[in-house]
Amino acid sequence: MEKVLTIIVPSYNVEQYLEKCVDSMLAAGCNDDIEIILVNDGSTDSTHDLAESYARKYHGTVRVINKQNGGHGSAINAGILAATGTYLRILDGDDWVDAEAFAKLVEKLHSATEDVIVTKYNTIQDVTWKVMPEDRFDIYHFVDCDKPYTFGEIADMPYIRIHQLNYRTDLMQANDITIDEKCFYVDVEYALYPMPYVHTLRFYDLPVYQYRVGRPKQSMNINRMQQYVSDHRLVMTRIFEFYDREKEADTSNALLKYLEYELSRLVVTQTRIWLSFPPMKRYRDFIRELGENVRANYPKVYSKLPNKAVRFLFRFRCFGYRPISWLVRKRYGVGKQ
Repeated sequence: MEKVLTIIVPSYNVEQYLEKCVDSMLAAGCNDDIEIILVNDGSTDSTHDLAESYARKYHGTVRVINKQNGGHGSAINAGILAATGTYLRILDGDDWVDAEAFAKLVEKLHSATEDVIVTKYNTIQDVTWKVMPEDRFDIYHFVDCDKPYTFGEIADMPYIRIHQLNYRTDLMQANDITIDEKCFYVDVEYALYPMPYVHTLRFYDLPVYQYRVGRPKQSMNINRMQQYVSDHRLVMTRIFEFYDREKEADTSNALLKYLEYELSRLVVTQTRIWLSFPPMKRYRDFIRELGENVRANYPKVYSKLPNKAVRFLFRFRCFGYRPISWLVRKRYGVGKQ
């Protein structure tokens, strides 16, 4: 039977989370319609054995790809190449789905024709299971559900996050969408690189993805962001290069608007990471250099910066750097020195 949805599950040392992840999809009762690809990215715990046990028990629904460790992007790339469903989506091995919402999504995908189907997600605090407040920049604050959209109609809205995306598989495979490997923070590449080929979208009011936050080793933890600040900077640079290529190719204004919004967010995040370190000339110079580059060469990105403090630093060439750094470190609890 043809599968309507492939779920790619990048998995690295997630032995304590993988059962909840996979069981949540199986509980939806649509095994004949879905393909779960567990990509074991060189795990050193029992992730491999656990994944293989699911593949044996649910033959025809669960598949396993075992590979050397190459990072989140590498696992995604392997899953895209292997996907056979009409649509595909990503579900990290430490997250899970709402079974009821997931079942409704699978049902709707049988008749879907759009390039992208977008669904909601919940952010869940690890340990406490508290559902976090909705992000005020979430695109669902700006769209009508169950109404088809062209890409141009949503281009000046907040960008769609990786947790929400269901791409047509043939769109991803035919255009050789490839994510950077051995690098953190490549989710944004997955969310943006396919967009030049997206013409139609539809939004469903279904909170499918349950996104776990608050784990100490999570990439979005501020200490981990400091540790991998160069990776974040690399991804930001890649997206600026992507923007430049699309602009040079005389791409539609719609796509450029969409990229400008996400670039403005990346610039703010990168600046915030530098600010979270104890004040040093090197970090102040990094911020000043970034600000001068964005102001001079990317005025539309600069105009969309969603943070007053970052705009102030860029406008006045890092005047106020130390007190703003102190405030950022206080907010994230990383010390006052």
